[in-house]
Order: sequence, then C-alpha cells, then structure tokens
Amino acid sequence: MRSLLCLTAVLLALPIGSAEAATTQKWPGDPAVAVADPAGVLGDNVSGLSFDGPDVLWAVKNGPGTLYRLVRDGSGWRPAGTWPLRYRNGEGDPDAEGVVRTPDGVLVATERDNDGDGSLLKVLRYAPGSTSGALDAAAEWDLTDDLPAVDDNGGFEGISWIPDSFLTDGGFRDDRTQAAYDPARYPGHGTGLYFVGLEDTGKVYAYALDRAGGGFSRVASFSSGFPKVMELEFDPATGSLWSVCDDTCSGKTATLRLSGGKFAVAATYARPAKMPNYNNEGFAISPACAAGHHAVVWADDGNDGGHALRSGTLPC
Repeated sequence: MRSLLCLTAVLLALPIGSAEAATTQKWPGDPAVAVADPAGVLGDNVSGLSFDGPDVLWAVKNGPGTLYRLVRDGSGWRPAGTWPLRYRNGEGDPDAEGVVRTPDGVLVATERDNDGDGSLLKVLRYAPGSTSGALDAAAEWDLTDDLPAVDDNGGFEGISWIPDSFLTDGGFRDDRTQAAYDPARYPGHGTGLYFVGLEDTGKVYAYALDRAGGGFSRVASFSSGFPKVMELEFDPATGSLWSVCDDTCSGKTATLRLSGGKFAVAATYARPAKMPNYNNEGFAISPACAAGHHAVVWADDGNDGGHALRSGTLPC
C-alpha cells in the first residue's frame, strides 16, 4: 500500500500535459533508420535541422558555429554550401544549436559566443548566397535578459516558426494580453511567431521578432513536455509542434497540439526501436509525402560511427 501511495503521489505531482506523465507509445514510423550522410564529412556537433522543400536540408553545427546547405544525394544528404557564422558585427563564433527556414530567411538559435564566457541567448538571421567564407548575421535579437538565467551550455537548443494563420485559427492565447493572439498587436513581426526551446528549463518560448532586428515581444511560454528540450519542429500537415529530447530521455519525442489556446502534449513516442540511443539534437520532417510516408532526419551531435545524420519515416 505504501508503494502504491508513493506512486500515486508522484503521478499527481507531474504537470498535466507533461510527456513524462503520458504513456510512451512506439515510434509510429519504420522501426529502422539508415545512415544519411557521407562518413567523416560533417563531424561532431551537428545540432539542428530544417527542411527547405523536399530536396534541401539546412543544418547547423555549434562548434565552430557553421551553417550547412545539404542537398539530396540518393537516399542521403551531402553539403552543397558551408558557411562559418559570425554575429552582425562580423565578429565572434555563435554556438549555433537550432535552425529554421522561414519566409524571413534562415534563422539560427544560439546559446553563447564560443569566443567568450557566459550565456548569450541570441537568434540570428542569415541570408546565405553563392559566396563562400564567413557569413555575417543580417539581423540579430538578444533575448538573454528576457529569459531565466541558465548555464552557458543550457540555453537555446531548438527553434521553429509557426504561421499566424494557423495560430489565430487555433485560438492561440497571448500571455501578454490574456486574450486570443492578435498579430496586429505586433507590427513589423512578419507573418508568424518564432518558438525557441530553452534546454535547462525544458520550456518553449514564443516570440514576435521585429523583422528589422533587435526588437521583440514574448507572446507565450509553455512546457515542452520534457525536463530538457533539444529541438523543435512544426509539422503543418498535422498541426503538431514536435519537441525532442536527446539521450537524456532515451531519445523520446512528443507532439504538442493547441488545446484551449495552449500547446499541450498530445502524444509521446519512443525512438525507433532499431535506432541506438544516440545524442540526437536535431530533427526535421520532410514536407513531401511519398508512398504514404514523410522522410525524417535526425542529427547526432556525437557523430557516432563517423555519421551525423540518420533517416527514417513517419506516416503521412
């Protein structure tokens, strides 16, 4: 009886909507994964992924801060563009942890300057072209003072973008106004909100970013469903915001859906049964559907076996 009471107390203490409180389901796609990059090319520290159509994949490395444009090569991916990253002033080495391709450009979430000390939670926008060499940010937003103090290795890990049209149709709630989100209250922010995952808090923070750079407004915050969050990926086909935990949580993922104006955990999944417990910090879902499946790609920060990328599937 004592054990049962203790278990009940633990379950009641878990937050509603937490992936830790939910039953973990098996991965809904193929239980097997395949290597998806040439051996020894990308190396360690690949930490974020974002599709740009079915045949282009953006990736970032956190040390040294690097942006990759990857193109499909058979069943895998190879680099077709590589840029060392700099801040807007042309200096520093941004610790790039998350990336997302949006109508505004390629945006990167960073947790510190590798050339400095302490946490530095910045979102940087880049406009990569055909030129090689270091790439300076076209715009940047320093969110450090707006967020809880975290360790310099416990900051931003993931970033995603969700269109205003989806948020308003779903009745997304604005924490600032305690009412339904109204994009008109945030002039100059573009056509959607940016969602960033803060590792040490396990929370997701939604921001309206002034497209010119610098200005921002925090619109909402909510739990990722995990004590640590490593990646975020919005899937417009299902209206789900995916949150990803690395080997700390045995590679679990969760889908969050809008309910009562808030994002809450709808389902929690184990990693594919045939994929080892890699330190996966990147995750992306292809927008294309082929033979009833979407391709998905994971980025292994540890580069196990000399490979940083692995591919799998999700049902359409």
